[in-house]
Amino acid sequence: MPINFKALFGGAVQNNASDIHIMEASQPYFRIRGDLKRVETQPFTHQDMHAVLKEIMPDHLRHELEESRGVDCSYQLENIARFRVVVYYQDGKLCATLRHIPVKIPTIDELMMPEVLKTIAKSHRGMVLVTGITGSGKSTTLAAMINELNSTESRRLITIEDPIEYRYTTKKCVISQREIGSDVRDFGTALRQALRADPDVILVGEMRDQETIRIAIKAAETGHLLMSTLHTTGAVHTIQRIIGYFGHEEHDLLREQLGLNLKAVVTQRLVKTADGKGRCATQEILVVTSVGAKLITEDRAPDLAGVMQSREDGMQTMDQGLADLVRAKRVTLEEASKYCNDYYALKRFIAGIQSSGDKGSILG
Repeated sequence: MPINFKALFGGAVQNNASDIHIMEASQPYFRIRGDLKRVETQPFTHQDMHAVLKEIMPDHLRHELEESRGVDCSYQLENIARFRVVVYYQDGKLCATLRHIPVKIPTIDELMMPEVLKTIAKSHRGMVLVTGITGSGKSTTLAAMINELNSTESRRLITIEDPIEYRYTTKKCVISQREIGSDVRDFGTALRQALRADPDVILVGEMRDQETIRIAIKAAETGHLLMSTLHTTGAVHTIQRIIGYFGHEEHDLLREQLGLNLKAVVTQRLVKTADGKGRCATQEILVVTSVGAKLITEDRAPDLAGVMQSREDGMQTMDQGLADLVRAKRVTLEEASKYCNDYYALKRFIAGIQSSGDKGSILG
């Protein structure tokens, strides 16, 4: 009997699964609160996989799947949920991973994130980056920030994604969403076209190569707000990663460009909540003030840790963010200790103590 995959996907949503893994000759798995849980049903047959892919994968990607042995797309399950889908081959067998994307875009308040994200979202120019490892909720945070902008500001917004994840409806902003592959060939082409379409804000799903980064910086330099994501583990790592995409001869220019145009870096991780019912984001937040810009330009990015620890302008380190969650009893100390960068600093922040070693001289 064929598997009722729509019921399976609906069950994943009801159980708050972030991901669904389906594989030929295997039972499906849900990722719930970060842990993989096997679904007790019959294994997917070859015919089951083809039936699922016929439903969730656009026809124009079938040739590409056979050619490249893997494709990305999105799938909407009626009015229940959206999924970002990766289809691939493993040992000659078809597999797919579906990342759950809620139909309703959450607000910054609903996510219980720091208020400074609202201010960052409404920047009028420059570059705002949301970073973190895969599965850390970057897309959701970026969507919440766009939702804030859409609810409060009259702007022209263009998104460039691969694939489109959250679907935005016009509130105050005029929004166009373009998908790589179906609407435009690649990120570089889409970014160049977006610059000629009278944008105020450009959202790029991911800055993934030198060309995309170069055009993104150009967009920020020419008076637009550029928002994007990177797979990095902190503000310092983000700056180093961007510069590392280019040859040494360009590094001084890049540091100057970032010092002038980078407005904020928000890095996050997902941690299990104390009530056992889900996960929440903990964040490191860098707001690039004149001090931060000077450090970036002078190749002193590691000193930005001291700037963030000051907590001025809404900034915080990852350990300070975790300490806030522990004090609010949203996260246990045991859970926070798994994700902190310095356990002893975390304990001091929870106690409200800042060591002289936590904030050194910044401008020397």
